[in-house]
Amino acid sequence: MNNWFTASKHITKRGLALPIVMSLAVFMFGCSSGNSGSDSKGAQESAKPSAAVNEQDEKTEITVWMTQVGSLKSGQKPGEWVKEDLVPEWNKLYPNIKVNVEMIPFDGINEKITTAIASNTAPNVLLDTPVRTLAYAQMGALAPLDDVIPAADLEQIKKNPDVMKMVSVKDKIVTMPYSATISGLILNKSLWKEAGAENLLPQDEYRTWTPDQFKAALKAVANKDKGVYGMTLFALNEQGDQLYNNTMVGFGAKLFNDDYSKYIAAENPASEQALQFFKSLTDEGLVHQHPETLSAVNALDFWKQRKTGMIVAGTSHADLVKNGLKDGSVTGPHEYMYVNYPSLTPGKAALKMEFGFGVVFKNKDQLKEKWAKKFLYWSQTGNEIYTTASKAFNPFGEAPAWTKDDPELQFLYKLTTKAKEWPVVDPGWGIKGYPEMRAAMFPEMQRMFINDATPKQTLDAISKKFNEVITKYNK
Repeated sequence: MNNWFTASKHITKRGLALPIVMSLAVFMFGCSSGNSGSDSKGAQESAKPSAAVNEQDEKTEITVWMTQVGSLKSGQKPGEWVKEDLVPEWNKLYPNIKVNVEMIPFDGINEKITTAIASNTAPNVLLDTPVRTLAYAQMGALAPLDDVIPAADLEQIKKNPDVMKMVSVKDKIVTMPYSATISGLILNKSLWKEAGAENLLPQDEYRTWTPDQFKAALKAVANKDKGVYGMTLFALNEQGDQLYNNTMVGFGAKLFNDDYSKYIAAENPASEQALQFFKSLTDEGLVHQHPETLSAVNALDFWKQRKTGMIVAGTSHADLVKNGLKDGSVTGPHEYMYVNYPSLTPGKAALKMEFGFGVVFKNKDQLKEKWAKKFLYWSQTGNEIYTTASKAFNPFGEAPAWTKDDPELQFLYKLTTKAKEWPVVDPGWGIKGYPEMRAAMFPEMQRMFINDATPKQTLDAISKKFNEVITKYNK
């Protein structure tokens, strides 16, 4: 097997963690009999955007909507790096292509974008994850990106069905694929140390644990009198879906059939078992009471205040702690540690990996659409601003520099190498009505937490709603 990873020889020379990078590349793009390292380097260089003479004479203006994600420097508001850091670098290369950036909040984001699509006022570029954007492609609103992605990269992406599910619709790339992120759980190890229960945290190399081990760890730090709990569940809005879906997969369930024509989680007893597990955490007082009234924001605040032991998290939470301890927004001591979701299979876990970031909306003005694609491609391949601010991994690049001084971030990067052996959560992004399904799930979870429905009734209700959405869009 020849290694396709384009920068392998250069990584070795620079002394980076080659085995880790190689494993990630193998997962994402498989074995290839294609280019050697030197040939690939040439392909990469030729793929870099160049300012052709005629393009320098072109003038247009594009609009970018940016979500509140990532920061490049201390004190910078999430998402502001696009306007403050990325666009100025673009202007050095293309001063005649003006980029206007508008920040959009997560509250009501799907309604804002779908309304813009319906009224033909969508931006040229939306910097957001496929969790939402693939649904817009299903609506026919997104421009394919195949023509801006180098042929060698395009070939390798299309060889990997797991990646294609997250970045394409009808075999056309619609989400820029130069981004891979992984999320899991992050805990404050200090709480367990103070309770003399550090030994209850995952001890194996990849930090896996069974539901029983997970529950024992929560019990060790839960103290209702002090208002401290092992974890915070939430069901106030759709952001809670990944916690529950990821754990169902960890318990052995499959969420969708292969062609996304049916939500099948309810057909597997493991799904009900997972919901029963979450309900037991509430009933036994191991998590904050009344999850039906709590949101992801509440959970984050509790965690920053040492009122909860762990929350769902991605790479950006490491900086949140580091910066928060300095500016006082995080209460110390706070020694953060990333771990996996609980799983019924010892030594394994369900991985929550996401691929792709950013889309281009179709536009009758071909010049605007052309430069929107160029901007989006350049934003992830022409500099290190994006990967540093968003804490994403570029599957075509080297080990990101932002991980080198943090063993916990290195652990997350290492965790991605298990994706060939462990289940990877398929959230159903390929379904046209995916955002609607997310919105349909949390009211049913609320009913379960207020004892208005059993876990089985909850799962049946979720399945009914999900399949109604699927049927509606498949007519």
